[in-house]
Amino acid sequence: RMEGGELPPLARPLLTNRDETTVGFSHDWTPSHVKVAANLTLDAAFVPASANVRDLGSLPGAPRGCRASVSRVVALDGLIDETALRWIRERLGVDAEDEQTYLGVRPRESLWERRTADDALAKPTYGLRKESMDRLVRTMTQREEGVDLTTGGLDEFHARLRALYPDWIVCHMPADALRAGDDDDDDEASEKFDDFDERFRTSKERFQCDAFVANAAVHGDEYRWHLDADPSSFPDSCAWVRTYGDHVNGEPGKPLFVSAVVYVNSEWNENDWGGETHFMDVDSGIGATVRPRPGRVVLMDQDVTHRVSPPTRAAGGRARFSFVYKLVFFPKKGDDADAALWERGIARPEWGPPSPIGSAAKLAAIVNAASWRARQRRGGVKREREEE
Repeated sequence: RMEGGELPPLARPLLTNRDETTVGFSHDWTPSHVKVAANLTLDAAFVPASANVRDLGSLPGAPRGCRASVSRVVALDGLIDETALRWIRERLGVDAEDEQTYLGVRPRESLWERRTADDALAKPTYGLRKESMDRLVRTMTQREEGVDLTTGGLDEFHARLRALYPDWIVCHMPADALRAGDDDDDDEASEKFDDFDERFRTSKERFQCDAFVANAAVHGDEYRWHLDADPSSFPDSCAWVRTYGDHVNGEPGKPLFVSAVVYVNSEWNENDWGGETHFMDVDSGIGATVRPRPGRVVLMDQDVTHRVSPPTRAAGGRARFSFVYKLVFFPKKGDDADAALWERGIARPEWGPPSPIGSAAKLAAIVNAASWRARQRRGGVKREREEE
């Protein structure tokens, strides 16, 4: 909750019975136990600066009244607890004993069907059947009277996420609030959808973004580059835009859209079986790859371009399972939050400087060079004063 005790509009916090301290976690877990496998920035751009953000208009090639915007990806080991992993595996039909056999685990037809695709050109891949996903979502997001959430197995994982980001209210993405209102005509809905991804060109399509996604990638599947969401492309008539306006992701003062990808398999030969997640800096064509190490969690800004690499033939038919939380981070201090909170985003200060790739590396070089010149000028003035 915000410091005043109230929740922001459209905020749906992760359910947990724990308070916001780190006391009482299994194995005495604290945020310091998280191992940072990757801390990346990409997709750098100059965007209009608000009043409380450093103006970078003095940098070479930067327009006046601008700020530097980057997207972030972090890969974390040691974040999710084993109880939560077992709980998710059971709902996805992943049996740890079966994973140790030659053929591994394939998607159960009673739970999975080929119903998901990254865009209109891709062939459908395995996603949870609607009734399976609906049941899972109800369990995760609706607290039933008299039912202890700890029986759901996600209590500690949700509390760990809150503890990892103490300055944010970590919430489920309100998918229903992102859909166009009934008063939108088809032309407007189609135009907004084109902004989200030009490959979805159809005059009758409506914007839809689910709050949860489950994937079971197998050899031979086709996955395409895509975004999870971009708030600047939401329909004008949806509840989100009516409440928070039209904004880019990561804009200071606005909620931050984040995806959390949980790699669910209990066993995965990352050297031979493939199944990596690729992240792309679109401007430079340079990317980064994260292997699906069991229990690893990747958090990324939802407007990062990415795709799944299907398992190799060597995987022997086994599926690479993942479960994706679509989240929204609301600043606890609301309008009083410092802009530095958005500059850090999903990275904690103690994780050190991020590794910039592509356009973010170019921006970092420009900023560092400008800072060096400024220090040189200050040093020169100081020496002149000392000589006087």
